[in-house]
Amino acid sequence: MSQNLTQEEITTLREFKRDLFNLYWERFGIFYIHVMPHPKLEIGKRGLLNAEKESGIVLVFGDKAVKVLDSKPDYLFAELQFGSTWEPTMIPWDAVFRIYDKFQNSATQLRFLQIETNISPEETQTKPKTPKPEVTGDGNVIRVDFGGKRSE
Repeated sequence: MSQNLTQEEITTLREFKRDLFNLYWERFGIFYIHVMPHPKLEIGKRGLLNAEKESGIVLVFGDKAVKVLDSKPDYLFAELQFGSTWEPTMIPWDAVFRIYDKFQNSATQLRFLQIETNISPEETQTKPKTPKPEVTGDGNVIRVDFGGKRSE
């Protein structure tokens, strides 16, 4: 696949990720999304911490971890729980890299794009505006090793 995608290919990839997310939401109780750093990725006041700024973050989705969920053509908006805090989170479909279920019976790796998404002004008004203060520390982060078996 070439490095430069047409707008039609980008739109198709976003639709595929959105449909795949909806399938996981309907069929799996708990699942995970590995989201890569992206200019439009917003995780409330928390933001990305330390190594997450390079390798991304794995977010948990399930009935107890999600308060609000709104799927748009260019992004997913959700209120996700980080420890005891609920954070408004906007995830551009372009930043979604992996989706997998709790027991990794189903795992999908996708292409992520570091491009600016075009979000209309009316859609940006639906999500709350939150300033991004500096945050330090590791926080509660799920780390997943996607490597194969290691020989000892």
